[in-house]
Amino acid sequence: MATDEAQLPLFPLRAVLYPGGELPLRIFEARYLDLVRWCLRHDRPFGVVLITEGREVGLEDGPPRIAGVGTTARVADANVLAGGLLGVRAQGESRFRVVSHQVDDRGLVQARVENLAAGPSSGDSIAAERHEQLIAALKRLEPTLCPDESSELTWLCCRLAERLPLGLPARQALLECESVEAMVAHVEGWLAGARR
Repeated sequence: MATDEAQLPLFPLRAVLYPGGELPLRIFEARYLDLVRWCLRHDRPFGVVLITEGREVGLEDGPPRIAGVGTTARVADANVLAGGLLGVRAQGESRFRVVSHQVDDRGLVQARVENLAAGPSSGDSIAAERHEQLIAALKRLEPTLCPDESSELTWLCCRLAERLPLGLPARQALLECESVEAMVAHVEGWLAGARR
């Protein structure tokens, strides 16, 4: 459910970031270096959106087409890498829906967005057995996360999707889910396919 509208600079990528997830970036373009500096200076997030058509760099062919739902991200840490690159670790916060967007004179995508809940309503519930199966699957894939019965379903689904060998359309479909049941059904299907 949308909460309000805001202006947000976007970082279009061939990646899907989930709330609570991490995204390592190696930044070299001046426009994105400026974006990171601005976000750090003003303690503001930027938006990560999936490129559905086009390229991450260069605007010779026009701006890329982007998905309609993305995730806000904050710079968790940054450091200078060899060759003048900036290494950034971004932390996913909450989902948003792109209402409109345009490219500014620096080549940055600026968007008007509706802020969405970080994930579908936690009021949705599934059978305890299905919850336990998701916990067990995540423990197998990433035991260091220590999921347990108190782990939220949306968190479990996102962490599993990050670790499964999924294509970008599948990852984006999970980000766009509006119910926990739909998220769980996606993940259960992927897990069943991985066991075959």
